[in-house]
Amino acid sequence: MCPINKGLNMICCWVENPNSDAFKQHLPRIYDFLWLAEDGMKAQVYDGCPIWEAALIVQAYCSTDLVHEFSPTLRKAHQFIKSSQIHENHPDYEAYYRHRSKGSWTLSTADNGWSVSDCTAEALKALLLLSKFSSGLVGDPIKGESVYNAVDCILSYVNDDGTFSTYEHKRATSLLEVLNPSESFINIVVDYPSVECTSSVLQALSMFR
Repeated sequence: MCPINKGLNMICCWVENPNSDAFKQHLPRIYDFLWLAEDGMKAQVYDGCPIWEAALIVQAYCSTDLVHEFSPTLRKAHQFIKSSQIHENHPDYEAYYRHRSKGSWTLSTADNGWSVSDCTAEALKALLLLSKFSSGLVGDPIKGESVYNAVDCILSYVNDDGTFSTYEHKRATSLLEVLNPSESFINIVVDYPSVECTSSVLQALSMFR
C-alpha cells in the first residue's frame, strides 16, 4: 500500500520467520515502491496511481470533441479500467477488520487490493461516460453486474452523517491516533470524511441514477 506499511509488515514477517513464504513474497514487490532519481534512490509514497490518472483522462477526453481522434487511446484505457476492478472480497476480510472491496477500484491496480471510495467513483464515472459511445469507437461497455457491484461498494462507504471517507467508513474515534506509526503524517489511523471523496461519490451516484 505504501512504503511505511510495506516496511513494517515485512519486518513483522521476517521476525516471525525469515524463511517463510510470507516474507519471501514481500521481496519482489519492494521494487513497486523504489525508483532511481537524479539524486539517488527514493521510495514513492504509493505504488503508482494509474487508475486515478486513467479515469480522469478518460473523463477529460469525453468532455471534448476529441473522442474520435483518440479512439485507440480510449479503447486501451477502457479495457484497463474494466480489468482493474476488484471482483471478490479478500478472504476473511471482516475477521481482519478490512472494508469490503468487491466492485471497487484502487488508486493503482487490482494487485494493490485496497479499495478507495473516490477512485471507485471516478473509475465508474469514466466507464459510464464511455458507455454512451459506440463499442466500435471505445470498446465494449462494462457489464451491468460490475456496475451494480461498484455502486454497492460505494454505498458501503457512507458515514453516519452522510459523508464519505477514503478507504472505509469512519468506525472509530480520534483516540486511535496514538497508535500512528508514521512520523510524517498525522490523523491517518482513523479514516475521516473528506469533501473530495464525498463529491466524487455523489457525482458517480448521480450519473448512475
